[in-house]
Amino acid sequence: MKIELLQAIDEEFEMCAEAFGGPVEEEEISEAEDTLQIKLPQDYKMFLLKYGSGAVGEVIVLGLKEAEFVATPSFVEQSLKFRDNLPEGYEKFNVIGIDGAGNPIGFNLPNTEIIRFYIDLGEQEVIANSFEEYLEKALKEEINIHF
Repeated sequence: MKIELLQAIDEEFEMCAEAFGGPVEEEEISEAEDTLQIKLPQDYKMFLLKYGSGAVGEVIVLGLKEAEFVATPSFVEQSLKFRDNLPEGYEKFNVIGIDGAGNPIGFNLPNTEIIRFYIDLGEQEVIANSFEEYLEKALKEEINIHF
């Protein structure tokens, strides 16, 4: 990830560390990948290693450690849960957030675009071309999703 982006997230972390889950170990990420039978994008792995989960700008990013002040359930559990309810073609969908209406936000590997899947409509919307872009937009409050 870009240094400027990491610095901006670090500033948010310094203001309220309790809004992040805290760093995770490489082994925890490997276990998650094994459970989900996928390989996570590098930018999301880097976020997990450094922050675990947390509130970045206007979004809540699910990870592997729950934040104290923000609801951040395990992305592994949420991914498995939503995979059961998504249509064919979403077997590798990974949930990194859930909007206020209960729609999952994440990436459907091998694609790394961040999408929101509208459960009621059976449609998807591309939010960002990558996890890194998603965080950049969140910091600029350009996502416009209510969590």
